[in-house]
Amino acid sequence: MNKTQNKIWDKLTGDRALYSMENRAFNFISVISFLVIIFFLITSISEGIWSVCIVLSTLLFILSTLYYYSLVKKKYKIGIIVYALSCYGAILTNYFLNSGIEGPSMYLFFLTLELIVAVSPNKYNRLWISLHLIIAFILIYTEYNHPDFIPYTYPDRFTKFLDHYLTYVASILFIFFITTYLKNYYKEEKHIADERLLSIIEQNEQITKQNLELERINEEKNKMFSIVSHDLRSPIDSIKGYLEVLSDNIIDAQEKKDIEGELLRQVKYTSDLLQNLLYWSKAQMKGVNVKLVPIKLINMIDDARNFKLAGAAKKGIKLTYSIDRELEVIADKDMLKIVLRNLVMNAIKFTPEGGEISIKVARNNETALISIQDNGIGIPADQQKEIFTLKSNSTFGTNDEKGVGLGLILCKEFIEYQNGSIWFESEPGKGSVFFISLPLSRH
Repeated sequence: MNKTQNKIWDKLTGDRALYSMENRAFNFISVISFLVIIFFLITSISEGIWSVCIVLSTLLFILSTLYYYSLVKKKYKIGIIVYALSCYGAILTNYFLNSGIEGPSMYLFFLTLELIVAVSPNKYNRLWISLHLIIAFILIYTEYNHPDFIPYTYPDRFTKFLDHYLTYVASILFIFFITTYLKNYYKEEKHIADERLLSIIEQNEQITKQNLELERINEEKNKMFSIVSHDLRSPIDSIKGYLEVLSDNIIDAQEKKDIEGELLRQVKYTSDLLQNLLYWSKAQMKGVNVKLVPIKLINMIDDARNFKLAGAAKKGIKLTYSIDRELEVIADKDMLKIVLRNLVMNAIKFTPEGGEISIKVARNNETALISIQDNGIGIPADQQKEIFTLKSNSTFGTNDEKGVGLGLILCKEFIEYQNGSIWFESEPGKGSVFFISLPLSRH
């Protein structure tokens, strides 16, 4: 059925969005009934059975009224009952005026049952079947015992057989159209239901993902509160205590120097923690504005190296790097700077005094592979799976430098924002190497 035919049937039976299936089915049956009644009316006129013509004309008027109320007023439920009663009346009349059991009335019994059951609620099906059986029994019983009640109206055998054949053909076509219409309607409804079910499943999957994401965010929020309440408050309390001791002026020069060194260490730790905490909070709450541009890696490596050079020198750590000075990647300058600084800072923190940290960059097809390797204490095997999450525990460096792993979370998120990837290899007691892969610039 093409679009033009669909539009015509939508006008004749009602729009799917505005009419129920039963309502549209009744309208469809009414339209087909018009055609069938007109066909029988023309046949009766040609055969000269005027009494049947009057019955069919009356039925056509009743059906037109029911169709109007169903299509325009959407009052089809009462129409089903009136339609059924009208059909019974027409069949009874046709039976008595058109040769009884010798006529085509019995075909019409099957046809009307098909039509009524198609549009009637299931709970009334027993009633219609019972009425059909009772009426058929009464008619056949009456004709059997009183054959004179029912006149024989066919002028010859040809007219009789033609009437039977045409009625049979009309009934078959009627049933075919009704069955096809209901089958197509069912398929369309099933297709719509399947699409809705698929949409609901997709929505449920999306909701599940959102719930999981909310749970993750909630866990991270709780972890952040733990960081703020403990890891940030602890160094501030220590700084406060050291300052109180200094203000009392009851310590000698060496103790003062030691306290000042400890103060500096606590301030550095607090500064690093606050910086990472602010970066991470901004990324979580406001989103990230990534500006990918060609960047020379040598500049980024120099910045990270110089930024933490003092810390490395204090522990006697040797910082070396090997890189093509002209190598460029597509990255966000600020993000890459934060990532490299955090990784170098971590390497320094977990490398013992007199150790060595090596920064290398190698071309790998269309990407640049950055590696930051140390010969420090390494990462315990049981912590390696959670190293890029807030589930990782607080750790201490070789000189008791404290950390909470927030910097590595930033590194992972920021590298992924830049269409890159980050991973590591570590062996406890022998050191770690962190790898970053970023797309090369095509310039």
